Amino acid sequence: MPDVSRQYSSPDRYLLKTLRELAHQIEGLVMELDAPTLRWRPAADQWCALEIVGFLRESEREDLAAVQAMIARDGAPLAERRAQHAPAEHDFRRNHVEALLWDFADLRERLVWALRAAGESWQHRGLHPYRGDVTLQQWVREINERDLEAMWQLHRLHEQAAARDPRTPARSQAERAPQRR
Repeated sequence: MPDVSRQYSSPDRYLLKTLRELAHQIEGLVMELDAPTLRWRPAADQWCALEIVGFLRESEREDLAAVQAMIARDGAPLAERRAQHAPAEHDFRRNHVEALLWDFADLRERLVWALRAAGESWQHRGLHPYRGDVTLQQWVREINERDLEAMWQLHRLHEQAAARDPRTPARSQAERAPQRR
C-alpha cells in the first residue's frame, strides 16, 4: 500500500490533517446516535458511545500535556497513559454527550495548534517511564491510531444498535447540531 503521507510536504502535515479529520468524523458518528443508544453497551465488557468519548477526552488531556512537554524540552519526562481506565473510574454514562464532545474538540484544537507551532520540535523526544525514548511524531501517530480504533468501535455500535432494533431512531437534525458553550 502506498504511503499516503507522501502526498503532503511532510509527514507532520499529514498527521495534523488526520488529527483534525478524525476528530470531526468521531463527532459526527456520535451525534447520529439517540440518547438510549449513546448509553447502550453491546456487551458487559464493551464501552458505550459515551464511555468511548469520555476515554477520548481523557486521552486528549494526557496527550496534550505530553506533547506540550516534548515541544518545550527535548527529553521531557512523560507520564504513563491512564485514560484507558477512565470509563471504569468515571460514570461517563451520566454525562451529556455535548459536554464530552466539546471538551474533546477543544483539547484537540489546542493539540493541533501546539503541533502547528512546533517547528523543529517535531524531532524532540520524550522519556516514557516504561517505553524509554518516544519521538513526538511517534506519539502523534499513536493518537491517530487511537482515534481510528475509536471510530471502528463507534461504527460497530451503530451496526449493533441497528441490528438490535432497526427502528432505533437516529437523532433529528436539530438534536445533532453541536451545542457549543
